[in-house]
Amino acid sequence: MNDTDLQYEIVGDEDGFRALQHEWDDLWARAHGRYDQAFRVCWLAWRHVAKPRGRKLRCIVGREKGRMVMVWPLVTHKRYLWTYMVPLSPEAGDYTSVLMEGGPSAPTLVAGAWHAVCHRCKADFVHLPYMNEGIELYQLASCEPHVVHASRHDSWLAKLREETDWDAYCNSLGTMYRKKPGARERRLAKEGQVAVRVIDPSDALEIASIVDWMLEWKRAWGDRVDKRGEWVDSPLFRNFLVDLLGTAQGQAMARLVVVSLDGKPIAALVVSLGNPCATAIIAGFDAEYGKFGLGSIVVEHGVKWAFEQGFDLDFGVGSEHFKPYWSRGNVSTAWTLQIVNTRWGLLAVHGKRTARELMKWVSPLRRLASMQGRVSRRY
Repeated sequence: MNDTDLQYEIVGDEDGFRALQHEWDDLWARAHGRYDQAFRVCWLAWRHVAKPRGRKLRCIVGREKGRMVMVWPLVTHKRYLWTYMVPLSPEAGDYTSVLMEGGPSAPTLVAGAWHAVCHRCKADFVHLPYMNEGIELYQLASCEPHVVHASRHDSWLAKLREETDWDAYCNSLGTMYRKKPGARERRLAKEGQVAVRVIDPSDALEIASIVDWMLEWKRAWGDRVDKRGEWVDSPLFRNFLVDLLGTAQGQAMARLVVVSLDGKPIAALVVSLGNPCATAIIAGFDAEYGKFGLGSIVVEHGVKWAFEQGFDLDFGVGSEHFKPYWSRGNVSTAWTLQIVNTRWGLLAVHGKRTARELMKWVSPLRRLASMQGRVSRRY
């Protein structure tokens, strides 16, 4: 591939974005794209989350002799006087990556996309969450001269396609919290009739009801452990999940695994379809039954569903114990970077640093003045 064969365009309007669907779907299929790189997922993220929040589309498309070979959907938004660029997503902890054909041309494709971001989109800051450190995009972004934030995360992947027998796989895992797979569910079954279902994507009412319950459970859990993301309270994210799981807007891109006790839903997990790697998106459970390890039970069934479908399963970033357990310790490193892209952005950074330094000097003087005032009033 010659550089002269490549052309990059930036699609900034909704109609132009929608018109990419057919080519995008073809690229996603042949490139074995991730769930969050699929057009339908990005479209739902745009319609339900980014557009209502006033984001502006900046979708970078790479073509070789007119044929789409790369797409990277991004959005911009204003914060005070500065423009920020972020990936188009439901803003709930998704990876940053570029959908493209693999092979020796990959570095050239990513370099062209990164050049378009830095020089044509005019963003003051570029925020890139959860980039795998092995991808070309991370190599480029991390070498930028003005990286003002970098945080490291562990990312976990269960290579289920390497397994041929579910029971043998479970037996190879050992124990988690001194329990083997299936033990917690057997204990729960002593309380009543346990049922595990994958909800039919056409059942819109049940999907909406269980998503609402799940997010309510998730909020309660977040309050208990002091770990509550903004997206958990967002009706925009709720609507994204409902359409992701249903068929109202086209093909469902995820499935809802539900554990019930005597007909009452008590735990749920959203897991994406795979291509061939699926993603565990969000789980929630009723704290009333927390002593039974409901999170572990529903995750186990989500893993089993992915195994039966012939998918690997990505658990995303985080330190929860079930992630290294089910992935057999298969961990990689992901990075979140924030990069200053313009002089105007640098001015904001320097101004913030100067303000912090001034506060270091001013705060002791304020305390001294306050003490002197109390002493003078006393005498």
